[in-house]
Amino acid sequence: MLSVSPPMKKMLKLTGIVFGIIFGWYGITKLLFFWGMSHYVPPPVSVSSNVAATKVWQPYITSIGTLSAINGVDISAEVPGIVSEIHFTSGQVVNKGDVLVVLDTSVEQAQLKFDQAKLKLAQINYDRDLVLLKKNVVSQAKVDTDIAELQETSASVEADQAKIRQKTITSPFGGNIGIRQIDIGQYLQAGTTMVTLQTLDPLYVQFTLPEQDLPDLYPQQTVDITVDLSGQKTTLRGTINAINSKVDQTTRNILVEATIPNKNRQLLPGMFALVTVWLKTEKNVIVLPETSISYSLHGDSVFIIKKEGKDSDGKPILNAYRQYVKVGERRGDQVAIVSGIQPGDQVVTSGQLKLQNGTHVVIDNSITL
Repeated sequence: MLSVSPPMKKMLKLTGIVFGIIFGWYGITKLLFFWGMSHYVPPPVSVSSNVAATKVWQPYITSIGTLSAINGVDISAEVPGIVSEIHFTSGQVVNKGDVLVVLDTSVEQAQLKFDQAKLKLAQINYDRDLVLLKKNVVSQAKVDTDIAELQETSASVEADQAKIRQKTITSPFGGNIGIRQIDIGQYLQAGTTMVTLQTLDPLYVQFTLPEQDLPDLYPQQTVDITVDLSGQKTTLRGTINAINSKVDQTTRNILVEATIPNKNRQLLPGMFALVTVWLKTEKNVIVLPETSISYSLHGDSVFIIKKEGKDSDGKPILNAYRQYVKVGERRGDQVAIVSGIQPGDQVVTSGQLKLQNGTHVVIDNSITL
């Protein structure tokens, strides 16, 4: 049996004490770690919130429309001729009756003078024979012939004047002249377009709606049109002035026409417009900001903030819980909630990506997360 010397015994005891201290410290540290993890409370997550409120939304119908002028025409001549005068410039505003174009009338003017001379002679012959008839110098037949010649030459003069008027083209209504398409000295065939003339204020917008919407339509109904001007959406309000008297048999749609003011003349005929027809009925809906909705394949949801007691300082403890909702109509940055929440519920509007069910939150509406 081996014997251990006292110095060796002392060394072994000292080594055991050192290892005991090491393993004891490791065990205590591990126990403290697990205790801390089990009692760890994460700091609250900062979110912004909004209270679900009930608003009155007026329902509407949308469609695609085309703008057209109340009065619009391509100016052309009834008869052929050579352009001798142009009395307008491109883009000019004209009034009804203003002279726009004059075609060469030299031949018609010469014919008018010839027929006027014949008319004067016919009048002289008639007056003379009428006096002679009273003296029984000429017969009644001669006077009747004079009357016929007088009427014939008078009709010729009127025909010449009508031809001259046909070659003087005037504005049929007031409006804006387009771009000139003719030049001085140009020969025009009958019907050749010289320039377009459009009345720009107000304008018509024509659009179609399904026949099912016909009971909801009526004259003077409010409509809004939205057009894209210089890259910006512009909305103008008008009223329905006419509903077509029949439904298209091919599309089963009905044509509707509305009048839109255009005082600044920023709209032009032929432009595309998104039309909104406002209906009479109104409905109460729960409205939330669009940012409060989390969309996923599993369903749309929001986080509702609930008060669950108070902390040591007497402040309410706020926790967020996921709530699935049914989303309805969208208008701008707001969305209607059909079901899932009630008016007065406090809903998270930003910071949802940091949240899980029961997450402790603190509300800070001064920042956007």
